[in-house]
Amino acid sequence: MRASVHIDLPGWTKHGVDKLKARCEELHLQPRGTRGESGGQTGHTYDISNKHRLGYSEVELVQKMIDGVNTLWREDKEFQKKYNMGGSSSSSSQSSGDFPNIQSKHSLVAKHVTKDKWDKLCNIKTKTSGFTLAKAIACAVQFDNQHCGIYAGDWDSYKDFAPVFDPIIQEYHGI
Repeated sequence: MRASVHIDLPGWTKHGVDKLKARCEELHLQPRGTRGESGGQTGHTYDISNKHRLGYSEVELVQKMIDGVNTLWREDKEFQKKYNMGGSSSSSSQSSGDFPNIQSKHSLVAKHVTKDKWDKLCNIKTKTSGFTLAKAIACAVQFDNQHCGIYAGDWDSYKDFAPVFDPIIQEYHGI
């Protein structure tokens, strides 16, 4: 089983992608670009997954991925300090108040992120990691080929941005 999460790691990117790959190897993780195994790396957002697929329970595999991602995130914060990056890991140049230009016009994000919802949610940062709605929808804003176009940055994303996540999840799953 493969479990993965998309995470912004600007500190690790600055420190060196080869060093990130080596660290992931130590943590039994596999880093990829957000466009999949063969899509290459763009920016500082990575798809991090468990390296092992067989011989462990699903719980063990998911927990290994969660623990490793939490370690990388903590280390990334230290690298951001080391490189005077100001701790900002924004994956979007979108200022928080401006309604985004969603490139994926036929995505679920384009359908469910309305100006009204944006205005109510755009300045919220999750307690867990400071994740924003702009970060959650960054791939739909940047790319024109997304079907869903949204990612939860942490568990608080589902609660804090429920007016967007709930209808997208319901429509995607047909419920």
